[in-house]
Amino acid sequence: MSESPASEASVNESTEKAAEKPFLTVVNGNPTDEDLAVLVSVLAGAGAGGGEPEPEIRNDWGRPVDRLRPQWGAPSSFTNLRY
Repeated sequence: MSESPASEASVNESTEKAAEKPFLTVVNGNPTDEDLAVLVSVLAGAGAGGGEPEPEIRNDWGRPVDRLRPQWGAPSSFTNLRY
């Protein structure tokens, strides 16, 4: 299936509009080329993102909750037993 000429024309117009629109404009002041380069790199780095984060491996070693659990096998494990 081929696209109609009207839809191809609308795609071309939208890409031309996107190309004409500036990435950023300076409203006030007179920044140097270095200032603009720093600003563009910071904005590009912030917008890049890292994709979806990988799930972390659960590490239960040293959790504070483990201190509250009774220790089985220790001499004080069975303090309420009556013989």
